[in-house]
Amino acid sequence: MRLKKDPLLEAAWELRFAGDPAIGAALLGTSLEKLRATGRAARLELLPLASVPAALRNTQEQLRHGATHALRGEGYTILTGDDVVALSVVRPYPGWSNFKARILELAAWIKDTGIIPQPLGFSIRYIDFFPGPTKETLKLLAINIQIGGLVPESGELHLQLPACSQGFQRLIQILNPAQVAAGEAHASTGLITDVLITDDAASLPDPWKCFEERLDQAKVICHRLFFSLLKPDTIQSMDPVYED
Repeated sequence: MRLKKDPLLEAAWELRFAGDPAIGAALLGTSLEKLRATGRAARLELLPLASVPAALRNTQEQLRHGATHALRGEGYTILTGDDVVALSVVRPYPGWSNFKARILELAAWIKDTGIIPQPLGFSIRYIDFFPGPTKETLKLLAINIQIGGLVPESGELHLQLPACSQGFQRLIQILNPAQVAAGEAHASTGLITDVLITDDAASLPDPWKCFEERLDQAKVICHRLFFSLLKPDTIQSMDPVYED
C-alpha cells in the first residue's frame, strides 16, 4: 500500500562500522569518485561536526555517530562520518524501488573498498508529517493513552516506544506538535511520526552476503508499523493505492 497524499518528510538508510576518521574520509572520496564517474553532480558540504576534533567526537556517543561531510545531489544526500555512512532522500519520495536501488549501489561501493568487511549494523528510518492543529492531528493516530486517569486533551504528546520485532530493533517516536520548515519565511505545525528499524549485523558471519534480504525485511517491518499507527479513516483520507 502507498498513499497518493504522501506525508513523508525524509527516508534514510544508515550503516555503522568500527572505524576512524580515515575510513570516513575514504568513503567520502569513494562516493564522490563514483558519482562523478556516472555523471551525477554532487555538492560537497562540510558539516558543523567536522570542526570538532576527532578525539573529542569519540568521547561522546552522539558525536561519534554523527556525520561530518555531506554530498548533496538531486533528490538525495550521502552523509559520512567517523563510523557511519548514510543515504537520505526527501519529498517527493521516489518510491522504495528507487530508494532501495540507491542503497544497494552505495552499499556495493562501500563493500568494494574492502575497508569494512564486518559492518556493525544498518538502519532505515521514515519520518512523516501531518500538518494541522495540535488537538486534531493526534486524532489521526490509532492511539489511546491514559495515565492516572488523565488523557492528552490538548493533543500534545511526545512519545518514544522501543521494541524488538523479528530480530530487528524498532523505535517509534511521535511528536505533536512539531514545526517543519515550509519555506524561508514560515514553518508549518503538525504531527510527526518517526519509525526507525535497526539491524544488528555484528553477530552475522557475513553481513554483506545477506544484506539485501535483511534490508527488505526491515522495510516490510517499517511499512507495517507506520500504517499500524494510522486510523483506517486517516488512511482513506490520504488516497491509498493497494498494490500487489
